[in-house]
Amino acid sequence: MFARRRLPVPALAAAALLLVLLGGISRPARALAEDDVTFAVVQSPASPATVQVGSHVTFAVTATVNNSLGVLPLLLDFDYPAGLTFVSGISSPPGVACIDNSPAPGIVRCNYGPVPVGSLVPLTLTFSVQSSVTTAAGQAVMRAGVSDGAPDSAADGADAFTGAGALTVFDGAMFTANGTPSPAAAFERAAVTYTATLTNSSGAATGAFDASLQLPGAVVQSITCSSGTPGPVGFAQANCAGANLPNSATLTITADLLPQDTANGDDVAPRLVAAALGVDAALPGITVHEVGLQRTSGAPAVGSPVTVCTAAVASDIANTAAAGAAQPNDLARMKGTNSAQAVLQLSDFTVTGPGGSVTAAAASGCGANQSGVTFTPAAPGTYTITARYNTGGTNVLAIDVAGGSNPVPALAAIAPTSAVAGSGALTLTLTGSNFIAASEVRWNGSPLAAVTYVSSTSLTATVPAGLLAAPGTASVTVHNPAPGGGTSSPQVFTISAGAAKLAFTTQPGNGTAGSPLSVQPVVAVQTSAGATVTSDNTTVVTLAVSGSATLTCTGGLSKTVTAGVAAFTGCTVTPAGTGYTLTATSSPALTPATSAPFNVTAAPPTSTSQLALPAVTGPVPRSRLTFQVDSGTLNPSEVRLTIRRGSDNKYWNAASATWQTDPVQNVMTSAGGSSWQLAVNGVARRSFLATTVTIEAFATAGGTEYRSAATATLAIR
Repeated sequence: MFARRRLPVPALAAAALLLVLLGGISRPARALAEDDVTFAVVQSPASPATVQVGSHVTFAVTATVNNSLGVLPLLLDFDYPAGLTFVSGISSPPGVACIDNSPAPGIVRCNYGPVPVGSLVPLTLTFSVQSSVTTAAGQAVMRAGVSDGAPDSAADGADAFTGAGALTVFDGAMFTANGTPSPAAAFERAAVTYTATLTNSSGAATGAFDASLQLPGAVVQSITCSSGTPGPVGFAQANCAGANLPNSATLTITADLLPQDTANGDDVAPRLVAAALGVDAALPGITVHEVGLQRTSGAPAVGSPVTVCTAAVASDIANTAAAGAAQPNDLARMKGTNSAQAVLQLSDFTVTGPGGSVTAAAASGCGANQSGVTFTPAAPGTYTITARYNTGGTNVLAIDVAGGSNPVPALAAIAPTSAVAGSGALTLTLTGSNFIAASEVRWNGSPLAAVTYVSSTSLTATVPAGLLAAPGTASVTVHNPAPGGGTSSPQVFTISAGAAKLAFTTQPGNGTAGSPLSVQPVVAVQTSAGATVTSDNTTVVTLAVSGSATLTCTGGLSKTVTAGVAAFTGCTVTPAGTGYTLTATSSPALTPATSAPFNVTAAPPTSTSQLALPAVTGPVPRSRLTFQVDSGTLNPSEVRLTIRRGSDNKYWNAASATWQTDPVQNVMTSAGGSSWQLAVNGVARRSFLATTVTIEAFATAGGTEYRSAATATLAIR
């Protein structure tokens, strides 16, 4: 309804003059009576329907004038919902003018002009769907002139609005996206087949849409689409244009691709995108390897042979290793650039140095199925070794060769970093760079008798028991002799007191009865100062739970520590309760430890097909709205039902007869035998007008909670 507005005097005069010109005399405005005009609106697609973002919905309007309106123009006002965008209003033949956002935002006004008695030209309003909407008969009204305060609605009288109701826009939650790479891990530029699937679970056919399997870091060689037309190859995506999925159908996109050659062997992270359906899903990735390179010879020096082999290398180490995987000896995953052999040959490696290309020979002594090169640096500088494979894949190791003097060593870490006083001799491993065969490991400035050289990045040394007899600290360094050489920065080794107590270094997390706790407990043997006794591999730690609860752990409740730590797994506490604690004791006896409190919640309901929701075809009338559940052989003491409205995901509360945001389980009434009912009576039925609901059943039987294995969707008119 729109309020009448008083026109200013000049406007009144102009209006009077116009009426005189048109009709000879001025006629007063009047309301459009119910029988003056009959009209009908037909919505297409009719509700309920699921549509794509940007798709069109049309409203076909037909009208018949039963009583002449005189000189007054006949107006159709269509107050459309916010999820629609006006596209056009066209009559056949043309003649009806439609203006958007008139007389107010969100209203399309179509002016038929003064009309005679009889049928009017058909009118079609077209809108673009931007989000889920609900149309209603009250949105279309006829007016007798702009000042008509009592319009005729399609919701009353002889007028009609067919197809009104919910239009749901497809979104990603209505689809299931999956992906499978074959193989799941590959080397750069080796062939991979990726299969992506998109399953339609929306309950409706999608109509035509475009799908894109995006494969950053790869180049697609071929594309197969189970529906739609494959797009062009040679790009980092596989497109299928004009795919169409009936409900429950699956689109399969298969792409043959080559991961690209990158500086770090970057993995491929696929995504499946169908914008018209609201789908943008991350899929399982493809692990992309480079071939690892490892220097296996001694410290690089002018005139000394340098050997580099392929190998599994975890991380880049300057002058020593380039991260990557070992050669697989599999032609499907690895082949040389100039041969059909799976293990790389000498021709697949290049070596360059300060003077350009360097002559190299095939390496000997590499691991099984591995290969490499040996060369002798003729001058100081940087030497680059490149492995080439799979027609485009590469990995590079750069080695700096110093002049004739010894380098200054750099000590990065020692292992272990501590010991318990009186624990006996141990072997110390030192890692860093610039180690040489003559490197010396020093303990508080004095050399350790037992300098083993492993590589330019690794040394080992034996620390005698006498140096570990009392608590304290020691400074560990590496020294290279002259010429050149020098001493590294120190690493600190700690000698701690003996074991005194237990401590929970990882507290148990909350859990669900019958299932492992969310965080599993870890107990450490510690000194009185709280340091873990890493040399302890004999103490047995035993767990117990507070109260009358039951505790079980994988492998039992007792565990022997490793490096002073007992990490328990699979620990479960029953029954549900709050404020539980674990107590740790040990053999030999140390001060026990008690964990922080944690809670255990009840297990979720058990899914069962015994709770059956009868199938109903077609919309049911709200005048006889009774929901039914069959409990099968459960023989429950109580059956409850949740009713969720599809348009806004709100839940029906039978006690208050209202829709609410939070889920509510409505108690059903036994109808005899295994049948249970929940009736909606009286005024409450109005809340179900033109709705679609999803129902799910819950039951209590023999102390166990159950839920229906399936849900049911019901349309109500």
